[in-house]
Amino acid sequence: MGKEKFLLYMLAGIFTFQATVFGAGLYFCTQSQNVTEVCPKIGERYEQTFNVMIATCLALLTGANIGKND
Repeated sequence: MGKEKFLLYMLAGIFTFQATVFGAGLYFCTQSQNVTEVCPKIGERYEQTFNVMIATCLALLTGANIGKND
C-alpha cells in the first residue's frame, strides 16, 4: 500500500470517527433541558477540530508527494 492511499484511508477514518463523536455529542446535548449551558458553542468547536484535521492530512499528503518526487 502506498503512502498516499494509506493517508487517504486515515483521512476517511478520521472523518468517520469525528462525525460519530459529533453526532453522539449532539444527541446527548439535545437531550438536556439547557442546551446552551451544557454544550456551549459545539458547532464552533467541531469546526475548529475539523479545520485542524484537514490541515494535518493535507500537510501529510503534501509531504508524501514531496518525498515521492525526490
